[in-house]
Amino acid sequence: MISLTNLILVFIFGSIVSYLLTKANRVLGSIFNFLLTAYALYEVWNLNINHSEKLFVLFKNLESTLKVTYLGKYFALVSMIVISFVTFFIIEWIKKKGIKPAAFNAFMLIMISGVLGVFFANDLLTLYIFWELAVLGSFLIVPMGKEDSKKAAVIYAVTSAIGSYMYLYAIFVIFKRYGVLSFEQVSQQLVNDSSLFKWFVILFIASAGMAKSGIFPLHTWLRITHGNAPDAFSAILSGQLVKMGSYVLAIAISVFPTVQMFSSFYHGIPLLNYLLIWLGNISILIGTFMAIRQNDMKQLIAFSSIANGGYILVGLGTMNSIGYSGGLFHVFNHAIAAAMIFLSFAAVVYRTGTTKIDEMGGLIWRMPWTFVTYLVGIISLAGIPPTSGFISKWMIFSALVNKGMFITLAITFIGSVGSFLYVFRPLAGVFLGQLKRKHADVKEVPGIMLIPMLLFVVLVLYIGVYPKPVLDYISSIEKVLGIKPISYNGFEIITPLGKWNTLTVFTMFSVGFIIAIVLYLIFPKGKRVELTDQYTGGDYLYNYDLYHYATGFYRFIERLYDRHPSFERLYGMLAAFFRSIGDIVTGLIYKLSPSGYVFWISVVILIIYWVRW
Repeated sequence: MISLTNLILVFIFGSIVSYLLTKANRVLGSIFNFLLTAYALYEVWNLNINHSEKLFVLFKNLESTLKVTYLGKYFALVSMIVISFVTFFIIEWIKKKGIKPAAFNAFMLIMISGVLGVFFANDLLTLYIFWELAVLGSFLIVPMGKEDSKKAAVIYAVTSAIGSYMYLYAIFVIFKRYGVLSFEQVSQQLVNDSSLFKWFVILFIASAGMAKSGIFPLHTWLRITHGNAPDAFSAILSGQLVKMGSYVLAIAISVFPTVQMFSSFYHGIPLLNYLLIWLGNISILIGTFMAIRQNDMKQLIAFSSIANGGYILVGLGTMNSIGYSGGLFHVFNHAIAAAMIFLSFAAVVYRTGTTKIDEMGGLIWRMPWTFVTYLVGIISLAGIPPTSGFISKWMIFSALVNKGMFITLAITFIGSVGSFLYVFRPLAGVFLGQLKRKHADVKEVPGIMLIPMLLFVVLVLYIGVYPKPVLDYISSIEKVLGIKPISYNGFEIITPLGKWNTLTVFTMFSVGFIIAIVLYLIFPKGKRVELTDQYTGGDYLYNYDLYHYATGFYRFIERLYDRHPSFERLYGMLAAFFRSIGDIVTGLIYKLSPSGYVFWISVVILIIYWVRW
């Protein structure tokens, strides 16, 4: 078995090999990336818990170490499953024009090295180093997408920097106060600290997780970044990179045991956790209602990622057996569902060249397997049985009922109902309805792109029927963190409110599906019309584009919040303000005459001499 350090180094040096191979042949370089990620998945799967390695020592009390924990391994496995499937998809996808394949593949491996380092870091400093490496790799990939991708990359970098600087400040003050940075030692110090210092530490660390996972108020980057990033990379951006934020939130809430650090505020939940839960609630509402408005299918699922990040935070924040399990289970569910949905969108764009819902329609018979992937993905995302997506939401709902948190329960329920609405919009607008004449010759994507999409489908249904493999990891995580493990037995999940038998539910749905097919085959069919004539039931329209029902699909709902407050506008005003300040400072400093430079150099020297730190 390869060491963790060497596994990370393989990706760093492998990026050079990938660049050279892709320069020679873009398919060959992409195959190399897939083989490397598949190998990493195998190695991560076989890692021994509590295995640790020392990276470097700065001085006596500051070591950089890697360690395999149940929590880190769980996140790493979910991430590597998503990444390995997507890199397989990219083998064919990367043939498209308009992307720099060599740089894309090289930066991808750099990002993965950072991802692995984040999940296996054993101290705050090591996590920060690899965090920045992962952000760097992804930041360099985002500008390879649409026309606005450079602007999207800047917004992504700025939001990440906000979280990173707050996290870095937390590292400085923790080391100054305690002289240690390892998770275990910091946890012990925080538990024994009776001051308000620990409040600020947890909030600053959590802020980094909130920025990366798109939690309100650091959520605005997701729409523009997902909407403009390379299509296949959006599957990793939502399915994996966002989960780095959830991992840091899990550290802030549970590895640093907030239940022991703070007194109970509401039904055993500390005030800090309760505040984080409410940020999750707001994220659910914003993500849901803004997703309903979107005509761009990638931006729609970007807002959905904000809502689902809220579900994860709500589950983790409860810090009880069923709620925490639901939050961790939702990490898996959203990672897989978001990845398969974005891959189905990448397939659609690969054939049609557009992400606008009202520019498509009727693709179900042209791209049937892509439709199946999207359909199963949205069923899981909306939390409908028998997919795995239902299990995590049901667990979170059960925890909220058990805790008596009925306002949060109502918000999460509204989010679930809203998810039915927004995922139906691409279903009806892209795959069902009227086929555009310009898409009459569209066909299914190549088999290499279909294989990972359909593997995602199998995985979602398999875990929906037999969730034990995921629950085994979650149970082990809870034991280590001092949380009562969730009760489950094979196909049955047990909560204080009752039991859920996944096999029974799957059997019932299967029987119903079979009955529906039999009835469809037995009874006579209605009039068959061409896909281009469906809107009027067979009558021909000369100007049919004006009648596409995807335009203003949920206008009757959108009217309710047409004049909603926008944090994007607020942040835009702040950006304009700081830009004007920057222009003033630039005008003062950058003079054409040498005397101006001499003056400012003298001022800086005097300030440094005066501070003398």
